[in-house]
Amino acid sequence: MELAQLDMSEHDTKDFIDREAELELLEEAWRKGGFALVVVYGRRRVGKTRLLLEFAKGKRLLYYAAIEAPLEELREDFARAAKAQLGVPASGDPIDLLEWLASTGQRVLVVLDEFQYMVEADPSLPSRLQRSIDATLSGSGVFLAVCGSAVSFFERELLAYRSPLFGRSSLSLKLAPLGFPQVRRYLGGYPIEEAVLAYGVFGGTPAYLKMLDPSRSVLENLRSLLKPGSRFYEEAPNLLRQELREPRTYIGILAALASGERRPSQLASAAGVDARALPKYLAVLEELDIVARVARVGGRGSKLDFRDNYFRFWFAFAYRLRHLIEAGFAEEAVEHVEEGLPRYMGPVYESLVRELLPHLYRAGLVPVRPVEVGSWWSGKAEIDVVAREPGRATAFIEVKWRTVGGEEALEMLEELEAKASGSGLLSPENYYVLVVKRAEGRLRLPERRRLLQLSDVEAALSGASGRGSGPA
Repeated sequence: MELAQLDMSEHDTKDFIDREAELELLEEAWRKGGFALVVVYGRRRVGKTRLLLEFAKGKRLLYYAAIEAPLEELREDFARAAKAQLGVPASGDPIDLLEWLASTGQRVLVVLDEFQYMVEADPSLPSRLQRSIDATLSGSGVFLAVCGSAVSFFERELLAYRSPLFGRSSLSLKLAPLGFPQVRRYLGGYPIEEAVLAYGVFGGTPAYLKMLDPSRSVLENLRSLLKPGSRFYEEAPNLLRQELREPRTYIGILAALASGERRPSQLASAAGVDARALPKYLAVLEELDIVARVARVGGRGSKLDFRDNYFRFWFAFAYRLRHLIEAGFAEEAVEHVEEGLPRYMGPVYESLVRELLPHLYRAGLVPVRPVEVGSWWSGKAEIDVVAREPGRATAFIEVKWRTVGGEEALEMLEELEAKASGSGLLSPENYYVLVVKRAEGRLRLPERRRLLQLSDVEAALSGASGRGSGPA
């Protein structure tokens, strides 16, 4: 029996934002033939469903998005979806349907989206699926993709060692927000400075980037988005309420982080959280790719930073200005944002430089292979970014989101070198790098000192190489 094929032409490719690497991994698994179990998961809005629908083009497909419902209602809903898409009566039990599809001998893609709801309604499903894989499905042409946004469910239950499905998946993909190289390609019409600003405000989550009108500046976009009821304004608190059991505690932690409290002890105090309980909350926020730890290179400890710039911006501005916004003073709120952006973008740019170190290394702009990456601090002294190839070389990097003249740059590099000399991190080769938004004036630097600006970042992303385009 020839199965019906769902027409995916309605899903426009232009709406698909740069998941080429993940798409190729899925295609590679498909080309191997035979049965496959693929797990795709990640926080809401990161593009899981869109990736799988892009992958489904040209393939026989059964796509089902589970609903949060009792088992009987869920099975009825599943049976209706299967009948509508495959053109044949179908069982409401997904295992029965998978085994029937296996018996047809055809290559077919089955996507079970929001899979956690199916397991919630039928806790026996993972163990029954495991038995079916071992007894029936493993010799079939069924390509089963289970997908969902309940990150803890996938990591702590479905993929965990104790899970019946442990070791059965051919591929597991956790989708995180896109990095700046992918965002830059999506925002190709923006000058580099505006693209970095957009990344600092919207982050790398595809659904948030789609809120941006690239024909208008970031500030012009914010004038229409910083309003009660807009998705941009409502998304952060809504997501935290949907994903977390104690949203108020997490909101307090994120607000404290946005205010500049980056070390765990300071963060706990500012957020009013017991320091002993803080690691539990931070682990959840890290799991959701909202925050990340920055290592102290050459020593113990870490500091916290935002992994997702949308949440960084929301808690730095929208949360703090919510009384103005909700009273209808959006224009005044945007004025506050405009005044605060230069300071706000400092940590964004610092984080971006850490992210792009592999590109800067390949371009020869930071000639240290970034094996260890983090920051360094001791007392009042701090170095924004440190990249180290143990036993060979270390790069000490200062990052400033502003225009810097030649003489000021020289003074900053001298101060950086002095801080580095007291860090205990010196290597046989040491490089001192100042990364600014824009460099002005004339300055000749020795080989071990580098002055980089945004145009160098742009060049590094395009594959160009050199020592930098600062004053010479």
